[in-house]
Amino acid sequence: MHTFVVVAEEQSVSRAAEVLGRGQPAVSSALKKLEEQVGHKLAIRGPTAFSLTDAGKIIYREAREICGSIDRVSTLVADLTGELTGTVNLTIASHMTSPLIDRAFSEFHRRHPRATFATTIMTSPEIMASMADSTIYFGIGPVSTMRSEFEYFHIFKEHCGFYCGPGHRFFGVENLQLSDLENERAITYRAAVFSDVLQSITDMRHQAKFADPFVGVSNHMEEVRRMIITGLGIGPIPIHVAARDVRDGLMWRLPPYELVMPLDIYLITNPRVRPSRSEQAFIETLKEIVNATPYEQRVYPTAE
Repeated sequence: MHTFVVVAEEQSVSRAAEVLGRGQPAVSSALKKLEEQVGHKLAIRGPTAFSLTDAGKIIYREAREICGSIDRVSTLVADLTGELTGTVNLTIASHMTSPLIDRAFSEFHRRHPRATFATTIMTSPEIMASMADSTIYFGIGPVSTMRSEFEYFHIFKEHCGFYCGPGHRFFGVENLQLSDLENERAITYRAAVFSDVLQSITDMRHQAKFADPFVGVSNHMEEVRRMIITGLGIGPIPIHVAARDVRDGLMWRLPPYELVMPLDIYLITNPRVRPSRSEQAFIETLKEIVNATPYEQRVYPTAE
């Protein structure tokens, strides 16, 4: 099954053989044996094309979930001792900045000093895809549309603003109107282009009528920030994250000046996947801290 998953994802027996470190005949043989076991042809292969059959698509979906569950076995057995010593595998979207998450890290480490963290940065669509494959139990990131197979716990709400860098002609200019941004070169997040996760940013971008094409696109906020500061164009950054750069003279806030472009940040869990004891303990710590914090203090920028 694992071999078939790699073949399906690489869409090539030869490329799958390279990834697996096996000979091409061995991979072809494994694919043929699986087809014999299920009684259906799973893939159509040609000199220049590769596609899964309907049966192949079903087997691929189930095989990815099974392989993901197997991959988590070592994580689950690592916590069998009385003291938590396992690893919290945290998948999180880029630059999720909140004192709530920071306090959860600190408090969890205080309670379980021998446990460790392994963090992976993904876009929200990538987090959802990995959770659907059962390769991860939980993630933290922005959500606009909730999927019924997952569970959601609201952590905080942030608002974005448009910013430019010191080399931009609008830097230091006050009392601009949104209409002044029309046809300006823009920078944005890949998730705002190819998904609805950052829909509020996409909607405001359309209102601003920025020029096409984008001058810069990235999955990571640090790279969006870099492109803004170096003067490539105008881009969105969470207001509370940009505050230090504004104070340091690295970025300048542009219209709209109201609290627009809201993003709701959630802890997302997959009830079909069993968490390790360390992961469950971290989630409980995070929820405890969030539940003890009034909602108005979880909206950034926080009201004075």
